[in-house]
This record gives sequence, structure tokens and C-alpha cells, in this order.
Amino acid sequence: MSLKVEDSEEYKQVDKRIKLLKLLKDYYGSGGNFYDFNTGELPLRELIAFMNEEGYPRRLPEEEHVIRRMDQEILDLEDKKKKMRLQEIESRNLNTLLIINSWTKLIGTSLKGVFLDKPVTELRRDTIIMLTDETQTFKEITDERIAVIFGPGIFYSEFTVNNSGNYLEDYFEINGVCLPLDILGKLYTSEKIYRSDKIDATITEVSTIIPFHILEQPKSVQTYVRGIISRNVFHPNKIAFEKFNQHIAKKSSYDQTEGFKIMSAHPLWFNKLLLPSNLIPRTGSGKQAYSTAGLGSVAPFVHKLLPIIFPDIAKENEQLERISEIAKQYLEMGIKLLQKWIPY
Repeated sequence: MSLKVEDSEEYKQVDKRIKLLKLLKDYYGSGGNFYDFNTGELPLRELIAFMNEEGYPRRLPEEEHVIRRMDQEILDLEDKKKKMRLQEIESRNLNTLLIINSWTKLIGTSLKGVFLDKPVTELRRDTIIMLTDETQTFKEITDERIAVIFGPGIFYSEFTVNNSGNYLEDYFEINGVCLPLDILGKLYTSEKIYRSDKIDATITEVSTIIPFHILEQPKSVQTYVRGIISRNVFHPNKIAFEKFNQHIAKKSSYDQTEGFKIMSAHPLWFNKLLLPSNLIPRTGSGKQAYSTAGLGSVAPFVHKLLPIIFPDIAKENEQLERISEIAKQYLEMGIKLLQKWIPY
């Protein structure tokens, strides 16, 4: 995990003290003989200086009392390191991982879509994986409200065409999801698969929302929830996560100049992926690629939605910059945190 705080002098001092305390425990366990003791990467003189400054004896007359004191300090220092890391994570834009298990089930449509001009006969997966910044709500002219969730993500599908029995895969890059408030409510109010007052994750039949700080919880807490999250979230979506990680690692992904790519359940543009018109070929074989399983269509209408969301072009650019920053931060630190939780 690449965090700036880990390069700070305070963090390094805390980390070094932990190493010295652990080394001192090993020294006492060896019988207290400096001549035969291997201090590893830390010079012996630093261990001796630490013992002198802290008042630790060269021989340990009261082993249990001193070791307990050292163990407690190590725990306290590890907790301090964790809080320093968490503070940086929470100060960044990388806040939450969102998985929508099935887009069609969320929005309540039975449409299976079309792939390369062939009707989809079975839709096995139509999953959204997104790193979310925050959910914003907007009022339309009619006084109805819509919500837009921003962040780098993909829409991943697994399906068959023409009853072939062979499953195909497809995915599109997205950086927004537009939902009426009643559909947004399903993300939070559907029947819970997991309930706990210890972890503020939301795992329902239709979606999972996991704050990144969960991945930095103490091991005892992680053990409590790891099985549930792995079984219900990461294992069934493993291939989709692999596609997402491969895509976000590409330099061309989430290019700000390409603008917004928004999955929409807005009544006027229902079950569409809204893109800028210049991204969709108007004719030829290339246009066939802009349809996929689980979607009514991929449409060049994002420009019609944007005025509802943003007051001016500056706000649009600001949001696109935040999306690019989230993608960058995920590659720097989030991906390593997440991979520890995904079963192989």
C-alpha cells in the first residue's frame, strides 16, 4: 500500500520503535547474549542505545512483567500506525467500493439486450463495480429528484446468444450511475444478507457497499466478516473484479477528455449507457459493438443529462478530475488492500 503518511518522519519513528521492541523481545528470548544475537537490518548499537535510553536491563529478571509491558506498547503503536493510515485514506477521495449485483434486477427490467445484432438469450451476470466518491442528488424542472453516483467503474456482463450454450463476456467503462431516488433506495433497503453493528458495510440482495476503511480494521474484526464478504461479494464477482483491475490499470482508462459515461435509469433515458456522441460510430461494423447484454442501448445522449446535473462546464471538469484521481489512488493503494480479501 502506497501512502504518503508512511514516508513521514513521525510514522517512520513509530515503525522503528515497534521494530526495536520486537527485536528486544527476541533478544531476551535468546538468553541475553549480544555476541550471538543477530539484529538483522538494525545495527546492534541501536538496540543497545534503545535499551539504555528506555531503562531496559541486559538481563531480564522479571520476564513476564516486562514482556507484557512491551507487548502492550507494540499493540498501542500498531494502532497508532493504523489510525495514521486511516486518516489519510479518509482524507482522500477513495471512499467506498460499490457492487451492484444485477443492473437489470435493480432497475426492474426483464430486457436481456442485444450483442453484435444478436439477441441475448440468457443473462448470467450484469454487474456494476465502481469506486465511488459520493452520491449527489439533483432536482429536475419537474421538481422530481434524481441521484448520480460518480466514480470509475465498469459494467460487466456474461451471457449467451442464440441459445448457443457458450457464455460470452463483455464490459464497458463507466464513470457514473443515474438513478431515481426510489431505485437508489433499493441499494440500501433491500433485504440484508449481512447485519452487524461492528462493520458499517451494506450487503443486500442487490448490492454491496464497502467503505475502504474496513480493509484496515483489526484482524479480529476482519476475521469476523471476511468469510461473509468473501462468500457473498468477492467470490461470485471474482472475474468482474479481475476485468475491472485490468481495465483501470490501462493508461487510457478514465480519460477526462472523453467525458461522462453514465448508466442511466432516468425515465427519459431508461436502461441506457449514455455516452458523448463522438464516442459512438454512426455507421459501419463498429456501431454493432455499442450494444451489449443487459442494456436497452448505448446512446449518444449524455449531453442531455449533464445540464440537469451540472450548472456549468467548470463543475463537469472538476468532477471528471475527481474520478481520475480516485482511479489513480486505487492503483496506488486500494488494489493491494482489496486483493487481500479476494479468494483465489
